[in-house]
Amino acid sequence: MSKLSNAADNKEIALTIYSSGFGAVKEVRKVNLTGVETELIFGDVAQLIETDSLLVEGIEVLEFNYDFDLVSRDKLLTKYIDKEVFLKDRKTGVKKACRLLSVEGEGKCVLEDRETKEIYLDTQEEIVLPSLPSGLIVKPALVWKIAKSVAETVKVSYLSKGFNWKANYVVELMEKTFNIIGWAEIENLSGATFENARIKLIAGDVKRVEDELSVIEDRYMLSKSTMAQAEEKTFFDYHMYTLHHPTTVKNQQTKQINILNGGKIPFKQYYKLDRYEEKADIVIEFNNNKKSGLGIPLPRGKIKLYKTDEDDGSLEFIGEDLIDHTPKDEIVQLTVGKAFDITFKYTESDKKMQNGFEHHEQTCRIKNHKEEVAEVRFEHAVWGIWEMVSSTHKYKKKSANLIEFVVNVPADAEIVVKFEYKIDIRKEIIIKK
Repeated sequence: MSKLSNAADNKEIALTIYSSGFGAVKEVRKVNLTGVETELIFGDVAQLIETDSLLVEGIEVLEFNYDFDLVSRDKLLTKYIDKEVFLKDRKTGVKKACRLLSVEGEGKCVLEDRETKEIYLDTQEEIVLPSLPSGLIVKPALVWKIAKSVAETVKVSYLSKGFNWKANYVVELMEKTFNIIGWAEIENLSGATFENARIKLIAGDVKRVEDELSVIEDRYMLSKSTMAQAEEKTFFDYHMYTLHHPTTVKNQQTKQINILNGGKIPFKQYYKLDRYEEKADIVIEFNNNKKSGLGIPLPRGKIKLYKTDEDDGSLEFIGEDLIDHTPKDEIVQLTVGKAFDITFKYTESDKKMQNGFEHHEQTCRIKNHKEEVAEVRFEHAVWGIWEMVSSTHKYKKKSANLIEFVVNVPADAEIVVKFEYKIDIRKEIIIKK
């Protein structure tokens, strides 16, 4: 005896969605097994279910199948080959019994009249089937062979592809501070709808023995929300965001949930030069700590920046960047575009050999056409055993082979940074006696 269970029987449903392209579905359903059932059809499951991840509590499952042989015209007709069907006259409604001999695709059939034994080809009349053939279902379902037992509910958990989420951030940039809003963009392509589900989002790189799904299409939203709709906490070596309220996640739907809000967060703007580029990068830098007004883990996502045009009060888009999963108390650097009014020329002005040392003289000429002071940074890589000979400006040694200059260029002015370093190219010769 079979028992059917579908989404209408749900008592509880929860989704945990991972940023690496899959989700965990957890359901508690009423089944009201009386002890005579030997088969339970568990319907309304995700079409992209990973059947090897199934966990069932409450009943003993002896074996199970995942049936996804869904109803279609050709499948229905194929199931009735050599069986009785009916031809229905579209005008009179009169039906005549026929035997279906073959199905040739695109709905074309060959039929034999039960009484006259005439053969009908390419008939324009309506074909009526007596009933839905066994083995075909309307929706994908798990079909379980179960041990006879009495049970009111069953708890089921499984993984499914087709879920994804990512973070999107919107920043309103002011003079010295900014406001930020963070959204979790949830996408459900699993093939099932989940009504009033409790949602958790996991941020982090969870290892799967398969390729991740493609990232979902970018969208963004501006809002003046002041209360995030999710609570963040550490979970294992990842971070979990639990939505405050249940929500419905429909199949083929993308949903935005507010997960972060911050205001008056201080930032620094500077310009970064690369000797191999023609223009300077515009960099916005801030500290993700409590003192600044944040201090929470930031999931991987795009950050879009806007600034108000003071003439008409409109918000204008000024650039965007992508951040990786970023823990609290880390510096965040956003490269949002190329500077129009900062120009530079970086050259090796001299190179010479002297007393076993290779001397390199570098010149970086920076022009600031803006009406305010501009902070400009650039790095220079060196190699081998080296030593700075002279420099017009202070520098910071970032590593054994990397130095950085930070200079403030006055408004509408030019600064020339010159430095010379030498590399020891002498060779030690050991003569063995």
